[in-house]
Formats: sequence, C-alpha cells, structure tokens
Amino acid sequence: MTDTCRIARDPEDREQVYRLRYGCYFRRGSIPYREDRMFSDRFDETPNHFSFLMRDAEREPLATVRIAVVKPDWGWEESPAGSVFGDHPVYRGIARDSFVEASRLCFGPQARRDALMRLLGNMSALADLYECQWLVACPREEHAPMYERLFGFRPMAEPRRYFGVDFQTRLLAVRREELREHVRPNHAMTGAWAEALSELRSCAGEARRPCAAGATA
Repeated sequence: MTDTCRIARDPEDREQVYRLRYGCYFRRGSIPYREDRMFSDRFDETPNHFSFLMRDAEREPLATVRIAVVKPDWGWEESPAGSVFGDHPVYRGIARDSFVEASRLCFGPQARRDALMRLLGNMSALADLYECQWLVACPREEHAPMYERLFGFRPMAEPRRYFGVDFQTRLLAVRREELREHVRPNHAMTGAWAEALSELRSCAGEARRPCAAGATA
C-alpha cells in the first residue's frame, strides 16, 4: 500500500487532522499551547469545508489541507478568507462568483516532497467538481511567492492577520483555467489533479457531493 490522500471521513480521521494541525502551528509559534493538542475551528463543522488527510502505508498522518467550496447559489458562502478579507472589493467580486480556498495546510516531519502537489491537486479537483471559477489561498506572507511561481496565483490584497493564527497572510487568487494553463508543464501537479478528480467523481456520484464532508461525515 502506498501513501493515500482522502477526505477525513470519520472521527478518528479528523482527530489525526486536528493533531497534525496543532503540531504544525504550535511548532511555528502560531497558536498557543492546548492541553488536548488538537487544533480545529468553526469551519470544520460546516458542510462546505473538506479536510483532506495524507497518510502512509501504516496509516500514520503525513500532511493535511482543508478546502472550502464557496458557491452562493448553493448557500455555501462561509470561508476563512471571507472572515479576514470579506470587506475587500476584490474578495467580494470573487465571492459573488464561486471559488475554492485552501486553508490549514500542514506537513508532518516525515512528509514526502510530493505532498504539496497531492494536497493541492485535490483543491483543483474540487474546483472542477463544483465548477468554481476561482482558486483562493491565504498563505503566510513569506510563502506567497512560492504559490505565485508554482501555481500562478496573484496577490489581491495587502497582508492581514489570518483567521485563528498569529501570522500575516496575503490574499492570493487565480482563475481555474489560468491555473490549468500555468501548471500544464508540471506533470506532478497535473497527475495529482487528474487522480484526485477521478477519486472525487467516483465518490460523489450524480449529486456531485463527496461522500464525506467536514464533521458531517
């Protein structure tokens, strides 16, 4: 069995997600100490947020990301970026359309180099599945250039403190078709995107809804 990357479907999966998040953010000094050593927030309880968990063959957690799907016509409007940049005119324009947002991107010490592509392949796949026009990310300010270089994201707002953590972040965004063109030569990313989309489609069926979502799984 090789590494897997799937939606966290049950309480045990989500506990691994929250513990991995805590370890990642606490090591960087971005959150205070918690006795339970888990890190979650209100968005984990909403139906439009999907936490992905990457594990090794022994089911040990390697990396995680949470993807929000914002589609106003579905009543899916909440996202971490909205809680930070909701008053910004560029964000408002994107939110009136539709987007997916990556948040709580975390890696364990043993994560492989391809983990980032595997996780963000799921972000792109959800954008395809839900026909969202934009992809949004709010990384640490010092990580923003990597998103711009690898995926074609563009800065959309001045830095602000991100939701629930103690660091500055930029609002980055890219249209789905612009992303597809930007990563075309990157076979690791295009392969991860195609694999994730196939998995999500087989799980979602005709309803176009993954078989587990947030805490409702």
